[in-house]
Amino acid sequence: MTYDSQLIHETLSRAQKALHEGDLSRANRLLQRLHAAGHADATSHQMLAIVAVELGLFDHAGRHMAEARRVAPAPDNRPRHLLIRAWGAGFWADIQHTIHGLVLAEASGRTPIVYWGRESRYRRAKVDDAWRLYFEPVSPLTVADAEEEGLSIFPPKWTRANLREIRVNKDSGEWSSLSGLYLLKRDEDVTVLDFYTDLDDFAPWLAPGHPLAAADPEPELGRLFRRHLRLRPDLAAEVDRLSATVLRRRPTIATHYRTQSLPKIVEAIDRKGLGPEVYVEAIDRYLAGKPEAGIHLLTDFAPAVLYFRERYGDRVSCLDVARVENIDEKTLELLPQHDGVMLAHQVILDTFLAARCDAFVGDGASGVSLAVTRLKEWPAGTATLFRPGQSALPGHVRRHSDALPWWNPPE
Repeated sequence: MTYDSQLIHETLSRAQKALHEGDLSRANRLLQRLHAAGHADATSHQMLAIVAVELGLFDHAGRHMAEARRVAPAPDNRPRHLLIRAWGAGFWADIQHTIHGLVLAEASGRTPIVYWGRESRYRRAKVDDAWRLYFEPVSPLTVADAEEEGLSIFPPKWTRANLREIRVNKDSGEWSSLSGLYLLKRDEDVTVLDFYTDLDDFAPWLAPGHPLAAADPEPELGRLFRRHLRLRPDLAAEVDRLSATVLRRRPTIATHYRTQSLPKIVEAIDRKGLGPEVYVEAIDRYLAGKPEAGIHLLTDFAPAVLYFRERYGDRVSCLDVARVENIDEKTLELLPQHDGVMLAHQVILDTFLAARCDAFVGDGASGVSLAVTRLKEWPAGTATLFRPGQSALPGHVRRHSDALPWWNPPE
């Protein structure tokens, strides 16, 4: 039996789906039939190597990988793109997701397209791409370039017609919850990243010696944040203005204290809250050496403002931003009375302003605190994260599977 091109494509897709679902027997049958018909290629040999590894048949796995390398076509020069959609969580969680996508684009030789469409909590009606409300584009391309007729797309849940749709099999269904690891070696014209992929999942597979595969990837993450997060001119000018007017005391230690609510606690690996006394101890040590210093407070918790001002008086500065009033409230981005663009502007200004300070103390389980440490090359000893590396974002992040009007403001 001879397969036509469409049947070959469908067979490979079904075999790949079977592998994704752990059905080794079905994947093997489909691929062996394809080979028996004379249609072996690098992709089919690679998938059979995976089957062999899963079965512990390592000699067979080596044989299939050697054959895959032998028959693999030479790389062509056609342009390929990676479309990085919004993750749909907290603002800095979405940024981290986007940064990881930019790394995957570089590693796979693709031009990145950042597209914060209807899944972003930080857009308004009639705003197609929220990323461009805050940052300069990361490349000259837009989502329209990925929608050009004739381009192949992976994963196959995406088509030219639905690339702007909301939550296409994001948490459940075919090709849902797909790690960016699967995008590293694809031949399609367009790959799409819509699900958070932790650094540990793909960093070991980057080129040997890649700085993100080092024991401490933070220096490289900082370089990526500073390289790609180029504020729009109006926001950059506002940061300059606030730096001159709000940070009047010098030196200034920035302090990020976030609401110790249950959703925030479960995002930390140790599943513990972090009380203000930990911050007070660090701030007091700083003030002991610099008694004239100011304190710039970043917080989403209104009672924290009162606490720190009662202790430190008028040396505490903070921006007038939206905050929750009690520990039982939902996090700000889940409260529909708040405008998403307003929240984004506030957290951007606060975070970039903190990076203008002379020292910083924050929570390593918080995306805001991590962003502050990455947006500046801090002199040794001036930036402190309590419980560094303690974010459990991929395992415990809020999935936001509710389809509230917040997701899609009326057009």
